[in-house]
Amino acid sequence: MQSSEGGSDSAASMALHPSASAQAPVVQPVPASQQRVLVQATGSAPKGAQMQQISVPRVQQVPQQVQSVQHVYPAQVQYVEGGEAVYTNGTIRAAYSYNTEAQIYAPSSAASYFEAQGGGAQLQWLLDNYETAEGVSLPRSSLYNHYLRHCQEHKLDPVNAASFGKLIRSVFMGLRTRRLGTRGNSKYHYYGIRLKPESPLNRLQEDAQYMAMRQQPIHQKQRYRAAQKMDGMAESGSNSNPHTTPEQSVAAQSQHHQQFIDVTHVFPEFPAPDLGNVLLQEVFTLNDVKTLQILYRRHCEATLDVVMNLQFHYIEKLWQSFWSPKAPPSDGPTALPSSEEEPEGTLPKDKLITLCKYEPILKWMRSCDHILYQALVEILIPDVLRPVPSTLTQAIRNFAKSLEGWLMNAMSEFPPQVVQTKVGVVSAFAQTLRRYTSLNHLAQAARAVLQNTSQINQMLSDLNRVDFANVQEQASWVCQCEEGMVQKLEQDFKLTLQQQSSLDQWASWLDNVVTQVLKHHEGSPSFPKAARQFLLKWSFYSSMVIRDLTLRSAASFGSFHLIRLLYDEYMFYLVEHRVAQATGETPIAVMGEFGDLTSLSPTLLDKDDSELGSEVDTDRAVGEPLVKRERSDPGHSLQEI
Repeated sequence: MQSSEGGSDSAASMALHPSASAQAPVVQPVPASQQRVLVQATGSAPKGAQMQQISVPRVQQVPQQVQSVQHVYPAQVQYVEGGEAVYTNGTIRAAYSYNTEAQIYAPSSAASYFEAQGGGAQLQWLLDNYETAEGVSLPRSSLYNHYLRHCQEHKLDPVNAASFGKLIRSVFMGLRTRRLGTRGNSKYHYYGIRLKPESPLNRLQEDAQYMAMRQQPIHQKQRYRAAQKMDGMAESGSNSNPHTTPEQSVAAQSQHHQQFIDVTHVFPEFPAPDLGNVLLQEVFTLNDVKTLQILYRRHCEATLDVVMNLQFHYIEKLWQSFWSPKAPPSDGPTALPSSEEEPEGTLPKDKLITLCKYEPILKWMRSCDHILYQALVEILIPDVLRPVPSTLTQAIRNFAKSLEGWLMNAMSEFPPQVVQTKVGVVSAFAQTLRRYTSLNHLAQAARAVLQNTSQINQMLSDLNRVDFANVQEQASWVCQCEEGMVQKLEQDFKLTLQQQSSLDQWASWLDNVVTQVLKHHEGSPSFPKAARQFLLKWSFYSSMVIRDLTLRSAASFGSFHLIRLLYDEYMFYLVEHRVAQATGETPIAVMGEFGDLTSLSPTLLDKDDSELGSEVDTDRAVGEPLVKRERSDPGHSLQEI
């Protein structure tokens, strides 16, 4: 290469024909160990312009292979290292890679490997199905699972998740990553990208099921399909139903409901039943117990899969098929496929009833239900404060309203004790769904109030007129809380309000209050009782402040009432999870502990009363009224509940 003319001749001899308006690409051989990709931008150089002479040292005279590839690149020439697949968002143009050896693609290079498997077609698939948008987010795993399905349909080898993430960021510039969800169960999301409304991925009915099946072994994937056939949930059966349920209508109206639930949730394993040293009854064997474990696990997996697809109307059929099958199998066992180490077979209904009457089995089944329903709550409502479409929340509330009736109908032939245990857990599940959807609704209503500057200023003005000294004096007899602690909470509340904090900042402040109040009870058996007492005292103080605002005809009374409802409910949510964490139980188990008041022993119900009575007797022995002694004792803190 002695001159620009020589360079152009060389380029012509190699049959490289970029756009007529573009400059001829500059050929620069480099050693194979330092391979680079030369990206040529489309310029607007005038025709006949002379090219600048370029001298390249140590040019090796070896045959060169030219391979045409695709890149997304900016409007300037860049040298991009093989391990860095970062480009600015733009259009797809022609570029060339020059190498002294055959090109080898490896998954470590996201762009090159991706292009080798599908080239511009897969890049075009991204651009056809996704678009950038402000204020929206997509689970990172959902995006990757869409890509896996695309590769599966077109028989392509997918790249790993990390390489795919690099490619997404190179195509859609400016994406941010956020971790969304409840504490301990949050997921990474891409913020600033969404599915296009016309994308066929929105109408993908089996998308959620596919993502759930990816997390299971192959033999469990077969179980999902078999469970659907056994329970009459085949797609043809659902299409033949002339009656459309409200849940189906809601699912059809919204194309983005899958974005608001956690379809990547991993279903925890069930514990083994604790049979202890108790001898099994003659009517069933240890193999029957193992069979029940397998069948019940598959039944719960099918329930999880149905809910994950938002097909709530199938739950009734699923429960009917498990607890009250219409007819026993006549042509051999209908057991689901299982691995070699698992016993095969089914349980007749009479043997299932006998097993459920056995106390260790009933206790084990109750623990499994706690795990199942807690997983369903975390799937349907992964973040209680995140905005959710009203159609989805209404569908969840309708689902919760039907649960108890469905289960009682399915278990109508079972003993009352078994039905009471099962319905008790599902009632706690339904109540949790109602509470969380109500909390979410309050959060969206309060978000608008907290973003209104004039309303915040009015609330602060009205709050400064409240006589908190009088509130503390009246509440001290009931709550017995330290005056200094109450004053600190009052000042922090006013400061947070004055700073016009967002809803997320308020949630963080409430979480810190719970931590501060309950920290002295951590690790103590009295933690659950202390947490419940704190909720009562928080609610009492809130009602006293609302009463003062009402008597003063505060202009912002409506806003305060809404905020009070939200904060009380969110406090309940926080305390519920703290107690669950302290006791090692699920929140569903914590809420179901006192769900059936008729099953509580009188000693448990009278426990708090007896403790209160002993305190009163002690006060009488001292001879000093409780209120007077409390007012004179500055060391009594809010934590000493």
